[in-house]
Amino acid sequence: MKLPLALLDALVESVLVFDDSARLVHANQAALRHLPCEPGMNLADLGPALGQPLQDRLRAVLAGGRIDAYFPPGSGAGSGPVLSRLDSGPWVLCLPPESTASAPSRMPLTLIERPLRELRAMLWAAPFPAMLQDEDFRLLDVNDAFLALTGRTREALIGTDPIALSPSDERDITRQDRDRLDREAAESIGPALRESRLIDSDGRARWVRSTRYATGGGVMGGRRLLMTVLQDTTSEHAAREQAERFSRELDHWFDLSPMGMALFDDRGLVLRANQGFEALAGGPLVDLSEASAPLRALLSWTQGAMAQPMAPGGAWVSSEGALPHADGQTRWVRALLRCDEVRAGRRRYMCMLEDRSAEDERDLAQARAEQLLGELSTILESSPAGIASLHGEVLFQCNSRFERMLGLAPGTAVGGTIRRLLAGGAQGALDQLDAVLDRGEQYETEVVVEDEDGARHWYAVTIRRTGPAGRQPLAIVVLSEITRLKTQQAELAHLAGEHERMAGVLGQQADRTRAVLDSVLVGIVTADEQGRISWLNRSARRMFGGDLGDFMGQPLHIVATDEAGHPFRRTVPLFGELRDGEALQFECRVQARDARTFWVVGNAVATLGLQGGREMTFALMDIDQRRQAESRIAEAQASLQRIIEAAPMAITVCDAATLRVLQINRAAAALCGLPAPAAVGRSLVQIHPPVAGASLQSDIDEALAHPQVVTPREYRIERDGRVEIWDARFLPLARSEDRVDQLLMVATDVTTQREAQRAELEAAIARRDMLVQEVHHRIKNNLQGVAGLMQQAVVRYPQVQPIIAEVVGQVQAIAQVYGLQVGNTGLLAVRSVIEAIAQSVQRTFGRTIALTVEGEPGWRWLLPEGESIPIALALNELFTNAVKHSPAGSVVVCRLLLEPQAVRVEIGNQGRLPAEFRLDRRPDTVSGLGLVSALLPRRSATLSLTQQQDQVVAAVRLAPPVVRPESATP
Repeated sequence: MKLPLALLDALVESVLVFDDSARLVHANQAALRHLPCEPGMNLADLGPALGQPLQDRLRAVLAGGRIDAYFPPGSGAGSGPVLSRLDSGPWVLCLPPESTASAPSRMPLTLIERPLRELRAMLWAAPFPAMLQDEDFRLLDVNDAFLALTGRTREALIGTDPIALSPSDERDITRQDRDRLDREAAESIGPALRESRLIDSDGRARWVRSTRYATGGGVMGGRRLLMTVLQDTTSEHAAREQAERFSRELDHWFDLSPMGMALFDDRGLVLRANQGFEALAGGPLVDLSEASAPLRALLSWTQGAMAQPMAPGGAWVSSEGALPHADGQTRWVRALLRCDEVRAGRRRYMCMLEDRSAEDERDLAQARAEQLLGELSTILESSPAGIASLHGEVLFQCNSRFERMLGLAPGTAVGGTIRRLLAGGAQGALDQLDAVLDRGEQYETEVVVEDEDGARHWYAVTIRRTGPAGRQPLAIVVLSEITRLKTQQAELAHLAGEHERMAGVLGQQADRTRAVLDSVLVGIVTADEQGRISWLNRSARRMFGGDLGDFMGQPLHIVATDEAGHPFRRTVPLFGELRDGEALQFECRVQARDARTFWVVGNAVATLGLQGGREMTFALMDIDQRRQAESRIAEAQASLQRIIEAAPMAITVCDAATLRVLQINRAAAALCGLPAPAAVGRSLVQIHPPVAGASLQSDIDEALAHPQVVTPREYRIERDGRVEIWDARFLPLARSEDRVDQLLMVATDVTTQREAQRAELEAAIARRDMLVQEVHHRIKNNLQGVAGLMQQAVVRYPQVQPIIAEVVGQVQAIAQVYGLQVGNTGLLAVRSVIEAIAQSVQRTFGRTIALTVEGEPGWRWLLPEGESIPIALALNELFTNAVKHSPAGSVVVCRLLLEPQAVRVEIGNQGRLPAEFRLDRRPDTVSGLGLVSALLPRRSATLSLTQQQDQVVAAVRLAPPVVRPESATP
């Protein structure tokens, strides 16, 4: 029987288990607490614990092979020890508590053995696989987690060397690593970490990370043991390989991109660039300092740094400019910049360059075309022809002759469409006008107009596009009178028509029959009464692989195969069997002159020839491709059926009218919990398990209502206490356009995929929030440090104090915004931003700014992160202007109006505006107001500057989406 080790650990008596060689193989918890013993010790090593008398008696009993023995009190180190043997198995020695109480005290554990004992006690019941080895690396014991990892039993592992579990090609490396650990343990005992593979009972290789602890000496009488704790890292290796494969795919798409793409860090070091970027940059770049000045300007790279700070993950910043090329030409290039991420404390920037030279040349050409149209208007009236200009199909300019030709009143043609003006008498297809103009071709037609006297006038209409391709093409319309020419053409056409009609009547009877037969796609062959070929059409010549001269006079059976009873060999008997007008249908193979063999289907008809004699006419159609197609269709259907049955997805085909299952594969039958034969014929809604929060019937009705699209649905199914997520697709199958015959349902179990995506999203959001807060904190500290350095420069160079003070204020404003964002991953309150800017300006200039808030509570309106910096800089500039342009000692007033639909900020100071001052007529060189106008968003933000009594008031109004109410935040 198997030894109940767990039961022995529950006893209060000390229990020792020996094998036939008197070797200790197990000690329960009570024995480990009271006796200095360890598994692997011999009976001779237990002398101090048991006493010499008991040790001698035990040795005698073990040598004699008795089944059990009882030692009376006083016979050893205690009273009443019992030694028993379990079914010819191990020997079990039970010592009562009194026996262990009088035993000598345990020898003190060394500093290395005590952690090993504690680790073994903790890890043996832990989920981490663990094993204990002797000095020969044989296994003394393993825990249950190790058994689950390897798939083997404890009996098969104890006493073996675990190197046998390693792959054969790694065993030499494992032996060398173990010898190294042995040498290190002899000098400095401690843990060793390594990663290797082992083979489980199913033959699969599993990656494990192991930590080893070695002991030496102590209670083991100089023996050294090795405890190893393992961790299964197979999934980690698989995820790492998949990540490397995805990285290689991204690199491949990066190199294949037609746009110029590059990745560089905040030092200007180019980390990656594709061929498109190198072509526009003039060659490979290692550092942006090597780039040309125009390229650095496009990339906002000045003096070894980015000209404008960019937040990681922010929006793309666009810029355009001229870039010289190696061929001597100048390219107009558009650049897109974005801070991609922060890695190792450095920002990485992604840039894309797009060559827009073609678009620039197109715009110049369009401007030139418009100029030419303006010059053309000066000569319209002097032209003898009617001329008009079109914008799309609408007339926007014409001369007076154009209106007179069409019989229109002066000034009524402009604004009308050319289709309406020509619709009454146009002789051509006006519906082709758009297509001809889009292709840049010339459109020509004719128009007939009746004057007041009823006389008809013919005009030739020519319309030609003059501008570049675009949404509204420019065109010129020219009307030329051709009345006399049309009259002459009509007379000539009448004479030519009469001549051609007479010629056609003469030759029609002779050529009509063979002309028609020569144009059909069916092969036509005629043979005389002796079976010789008298004529064959073009299709028959292609079919037989020769010309007319190759077959004239030859017997028809020269293109027949060797089959008996071939219709081409029975031409002569057919003359006697068929009456005139009767037809014989047949199907046979034909041997062409180029050695091709193919199947034809045809009719044989006996008729009278042109010369009065009888002839046989054969009509042949090549059906070889049809036969091959039928064979391929049959093979494809069989292959498709095998694929459906073996597919891991659940595939079901049902009748669209009754929803009865027509076909179902094994995966779909397993999803329904029915055998496939039992599911066929039943309703699709009845056989599927119930879905949580969804109606399968309504989804099917919607899919049938939209037969042209695939209807995706996702279902949650509760099965065996577990929620499964299935991704389903419904596709109606129609044999005709107006009726759906069948419905295809394909479902895939995506439970694991959805759980992984949700966990990955939550981890990414947590990392992003932490990184954003850390970046905001560091930016604020750096900006404040920059402001401090500037203020120190003012002390050393007083002459630059006015310029530095303005820059310090702007830097402080940006630092205040980032300071508000520290610890806050959402939007910023408008009131908090204004208060922070006002306090910063007060500290900088030492002037008082009185802030009042009116309307809704200040926390109701919020600023998005992308708009906070520009608006903070604009407000800082307005506060600075108010301080600079007001008398010393006066108070700058700031009034914050929180309106229901917008936010209004009014900043007032004592002073006067110049006479006739208008904000929209200010020169662009005015730095303060020009900076404010440039910083404010183009939409939903306005700036005004007015004189109110003795104060100049600058007002900024911000409306959504520049600001957002708190209820509208995501």
